[in-house]
Amino acid sequence: MTDRGDTRPVPTNCPSLRARIPTRWSGVILALGLVWGALPALADNTAVRPGSVIDARNVQTIAPWVPEPLRPYTIDGFDDLRMEIVATEDYPLHPKYVEATVKFACQASLGPDRQLRDYTAGQPFPHSTWAVEATSHACDLDLAGPDAGLRLAWNINHRWVGGGIVMPHQAQSFWRAAGDNTWKYAHSHYRRTYFSHRADLLPGTTMLVPDTDVEWAEYTELVAPFDLRGFSILAFRYRDSRARPDDAWSYVPSLRRVRRISAEEKADALVGSDFTLEDFYLFSGYVWDQDWVYHGESEMLVPLDTARRCFPLNLPSWDGTIGDLGDESDFRSCRFGPYDALPFVDERWQVRTVFTLEQRPKREDHPYSRKLLWFDKETYAPIAFLAYDRDGQPFRTTWYVHDWSETDGRPETQGHYAPLIVASMVANVQRGVSNLMLTFGTDGDDLSAAEARRLFDVTRLKRKAR
Repeated sequence: MTDRGDTRPVPTNCPSLRARIPTRWSGVILALGLVWGALPALADNTAVRPGSVIDARNVQTIAPWVPEPLRPYTIDGFDDLRMEIVATEDYPLHPKYVEATVKFACQASLGPDRQLRDYTAGQPFPHSTWAVEATSHACDLDLAGPDAGLRLAWNINHRWVGGGIVMPHQAQSFWRAAGDNTWKYAHSHYRRTYFSHRADLLPGTTMLVPDTDVEWAEYTELVAPFDLRGFSILAFRYRDSRARPDDAWSYVPSLRRVRRISAEEKADALVGSDFTLEDFYLFSGYVWDQDWVYHGESEMLVPLDTARRCFPLNLPSWDGTIGDLGDESDFRSCRFGPYDALPFVDERWQVRTVFTLEQRPKREDHPYSRKLLWFDKETYAPIAFLAYDRDGQPFRTTWYVHDWSETDGRPETQGHYAPLIVASMVANVQRGVSNLMLTFGTDGDDLSAAEARRLFDVTRLKRKAR
C-alpha cells in the first residue's frame, strides 16, 4: 500500500501557500477496503479530461491523482495554481533498448552483496508493459517478491538515456526569503557519458571503451556568476561500485585547488543549494547501500511532455551552447510555483501509471531517514520525491519536467526516443526556500572513446589549479 507519509501543516514561512491539514478520509477508505492507489478508479474522471484547466477553485477534483504525501507542498492552498490537462500519450523507447532487453532477458541477477550481476544492457528485470510483452513474459519482475524494490531500483539505474545526458546550458536560481527575492543565478554545462551497458552501440558492442570498469562519468562546470566561475566537478561511477567506490573531485576557484569528494558528501547540499549529487534524477547514489520498499502502482498527473519554451530556449540568440546568459527577466519568463520553483503554474499534465519506491539509507549519518520516489512506469522518467529528515519530518521535495524528444521540434534530439529533462526543482519545505534549474537537454551521447577519455580526465581540473 502506498505510504501516506506526514501531513503536518505547510510551513508558514512560504507565503504562497496557506498552511492547512488536508481532509482525511482514512476511516471511510478503511471501511471500503480501499488503498490510495485505487482511488482514481472511483474518482470523477472528468476532472482529468483532456482540455480541462485546474486552478485553485477546482483543485480538489484532481486530488486523487496527486499522491497524498505531496499535496500539502504542491496543490493545497496554492492560489496561483494553473494546470492544463492533456491526453495521455504513448512514448515508445528506442528500438535499441527494446532489442537489448529481449536479447539479454533473464540473464541479470542479484548477488548476495545486493549488486547487479550478469547484466549487459536493456531493462535488467522486465517490468514496463513494453518489456514484459517484448520478452513474452519469460522472466517478469515479481512485484510481490521480497526484493522487488531492489530490482526496480536497479532498473532505474539502467533506464534508457541513450549513451548519456548532455546539457550544454543549465541555469539555476537560488531563491531565498521564501521565494520573494533571489540573490544569485548560476550557469553551467553538464555531461554524463555511459562507458558500459550501452544498448545504443549494438549490435557491435555495449562498451564505449573495451573492458572498461567505468559505468559512467560526469562533468559539470560553472561559467557564472563570477565568484563561482570555473567551479567544476568530475565524477566516475564504476560497474562494481561496492568493490571500487566512486572517484570524484571538485575544483574550487577561490582555493585554486582540486579536492576529492567523499561518498558522504554526495548527500550534502551542493554549492549552497538544496540540490545534492545523490538526488540527481531523484536518485544517483549506490543502489546496494539503501533498503528499497515497493509501494505499488497508481495513476498520477505528470508533467512529462511540456509545450513551454522556457529558459534558455527563449533566448533570441540561442544556438544550443552556453553563449548568451540572458538576464533575470529571461529566466523568469515562465512562471513556476509554489515556492517559485515547482511546476504547478501553466504546465501541461497527463495521467500516467507510476510506481512508488521508498528509499531507506543505511548510513546513520545520512541527512534523510527515508525518501518516497515516483517514476513513470513505461519510460522510467523521474517524476518527484519527498524526503524526510532524521526526525521523520518532511524535508525536501524535488520535481522534474520533461519534453519528449520526438515532438520537441529540435533536430538534435530527433531519433533519441527519450523524455528529456527541461526543468528540475527542489523546495526545502521546512525553510520555505527553493532552487529551480532550467536547461536545454538531450539524451544521447556521440563522444568517441578517445574524446571521452580526454573530457573525463582529472588532469584537466589540476591544470586549472596551477
